[in-house]
Amino acid sequence: MSSQEKPALIGPGPLAGLGAFIFWGFFGLYFKQVAFATPLEILSHRIVWSALLTLLLVFVLGRRKKLLELISSARTVGLLFLSSLLVAGNWLLYIWAVNNAHALEASLGYYIMPLIMLILGRIFFAEKLNRIQIISVLICTAGVLNLLVFYGNMPWVAVGLSTLFGFYGVIRKFIPADPIAGLFVECILLTPFALGYLGWLTYQGDMTFGHIGRVEDALLIGLGVCTTAPLVLFAFAARNMKFSALGLMQYLNPTIQFFVAVLIFGEIFTEAHMITYALVWFGLGIFTWDNLRTARQNRAKS
Repeated sequence: MSSQEKPALIGPGPLAGLGAFIFWGFFGLYFKQVAFATPLEILSHRIVWSALLTLLLVFVLGRRKKLLELISSARTVGLLFLSSLLVAGNWLLYIWAVNNAHALEASLGYYIMPLIMLILGRIFFAEKLNRIQIISVLICTAGVLNLLVFYGNMPWVAVGLSTLFGFYGVIRKFIPADPIAGLFVECILLTPFALGYLGWLTYQGDMTFGHIGRVEDALLIGLGVCTTAPLVLFAFAARNMKFSALGLMQYLNPTIQFFVAVLIFGEIFTEAHMITYALVWFGLGIFTWDNLRTARQNRAKS
């Protein structure tokens, strides 16, 4: 193989995924700044402002034809509606977790997400699991169950976040959608619900937007940019790289979340957490080593 034929070490897909996961890692800091609103109001603003921003991007970047192709297929619109519900559930759960002292558990959810993606990749895309990958899944499962033993309940925030976003990634991989046009359709499908809730808050006199200050209003509007940018990057990456490799890359997100939760938010890191994270990190370490080993072998054969 000539030097001209060799693929780049990191292409647009991996770069997009890297950007998305770094952005998400620090997103909790932003949610702390808008904690003056309830999680549902924050979610509603995310949806409405993201819909407006992605609509603007559709026109500015010339994606109108791709948008028309999407909405002309009832099957595609149906899948996007399902993906929109999944991502909205993930958004709401994460907002609640950060603003209710569960950011550490949220980071655990994003740590186990690669294993969820690995399992879903096997189920939906016939991506094979070797013996080492199965062992890594079992070790991480033991880590999650450790919290169940210590605290007597399942870490539902962690399980919920990883499962919701894992299935979101599966559906987006099935959809031949332009990332920006696809995100716009997802947001616009949710907008009636979001506007309905904001209207109800206004009627009840509980709306924070427009009633606290210009800085607070700007922060709520900024949720559109903070939501749209990483999701567009993630959707592009999901369409342009192997699903299990995308899951491997996302370790960066929960690592940043972990340090933000402990060092900035001051959440308590107990002995039980130490055991759980040790098991999860060990399992993911084995998984990472196996992926790197396989990649080297594949390059050697090419």
